[in-house]
Amino acid sequence: MRTKYGTCCATIVIALGLSLFLGCSDENPGEPDPGDSPVYIWNDTADKLMTWFKLAYTNMDIEGYENCLHPDFRFVFINNDSWDHADDVASTENMFAGNPGEDPVGAPRPGVQSIEIIEMTQMLPWETTLSDSPDFPNTQKALYDVNIVFYLDGGEDTITVTSQQFFFTVAVDVDQGDGTTRTRFYLYGQQDIAGEEKVNPSASWGEVKALYRQ
Repeated sequence: MRTKYGTCCATIVIALGLSLFLGCSDENPGEPDPGDSPVYIWNDTADKLMTWFKLAYTNMDIEGYENCLHPDFRFVFINNDSWDHADDVASTENMFAGNPGEDPVGAPRPGVQSIEIIEMTQMLPWETTLSDSPDFPNTQKALYDVNIVFYLDGGEDTITVTSQQFFFTVAVDVDQGDGTTRTRFYLYGQQDIAGEEKVNPSASWGEVKALYRQ
């Protein structure tokens, strides 16, 4: 096991048949069953992981979202504060459930009814972070342009996030239960970056998360 922010090198045991394989065929896990929705495929590349992430987010599927996160996942806010895995999942679960939130001064905010990812475009190729990186050492890092709309109060109110994000992934050898392992990518971190374009109302991704923290 690495240090607090290092890559977890121990093999993570994941039981076959759990929701991890939702939509995957045992005979050919690379070919999803079109009858299932949402459909997830095995994340043996960072790009497939990001596809999983977007699918879970737009479907507001907390189980699918949590299954793409590494146990040591952290979300880093613009001010460099951060949430660990438990904090992030608690907030996201509250958001995905449509529960009401609260702004920084204590005023209530309506719950999120739906989420639309208009754009999530990778701007730079995946690159390996240095071993002495202060936040996410020895991970794969890429920059994304994002444009996401959160629909509140039956769609009568919206919050738009237009900014850039760094995503950090890590590959883990997963025990298949038969003496073999299989490589699977997990989201190890996400770093919020302030957006230059302001839309009314607007927020950073982290600000939206903070509205629905429990």
